[in-house]
Amino acid sequence: MVKPALKIIAFDMDGTITEERSSWEYLHRRLGIWEKQADKYQDQFLRGEISYEEFCRLDATMWRNMPLDCVKSILNEIKIHPTAPDLVHTAESLDGKTVLLSTGLKILADMIAPIFNFWFYQANELVYHNGILTGECEVHVSTDAPGKTKGAYLEKLMHQFGAAQQETAAVGDSAGDLEMLAKAGLSIAVNPREKDLEILLNAIPNLITVPDLKEIIPILKSTFAPTAKLI
Repeated sequence: MVKPALKIIAFDMDGTITEERSSWEYLHRRLGIWEKQADKYQDQFLRGEISYEEFCRLDATMWRNMPLDCVKSILNEIKIHPTAPDLVHTAESLDGKTVLLSTGLKILADMIAPIFNFWFYQANELVYHNGILTGECEVHVSTDAPGKTKGAYLEKLMHQFGAAQQETAAVGDSAGDLEMLAKAGLSIAVNPREKDLEILLNAIPNLITVPDLKEIIPILKSTFAPTAKLI
């Protein structure tokens, strides 16, 4: 069987490229406002009582009047997975376009993206004025808004780069990555929680699960052929 070329690979950020599963929750916890405060909004969202955009808006109001530099300093504590650079380099060595699609905080994505030189990245933006958070947010990536889901972004990028499904890979860690993973020919979930794994497997029977990012490197090499170079 002839291996397909890798034209595009999409990565989730929180819990995939980074070691924290949620940059939103991490910031709340560091500020001491997660338990019995911010977590109630997550519960309302998971019960289907509020939309994802409303969930983000309510979260952002809790950070009103915070200095942007303070937020950046806290988010800068979040560690990049030690294997992430090698994984992205492997994808690039196969001539795949690497992209980052996240419902996490764009402040963190803005810090991480230059390290990996992603071709494209998008995440959710906290609004600030004169260096102070306004308590508003701009939801660029949603779990439920048409045209804003990770799957919608990946579909547009596949069209842009002329990538067929079998030439596309996606890597995530949770049910929030379902649409993105479903669009790809090679779908990989990294260390998903049990409840997320059940949801993902029910929707994507050919899903590959791995305990660690390092397990993905040989999978990419065995699945995709490098693009032939013209001499």
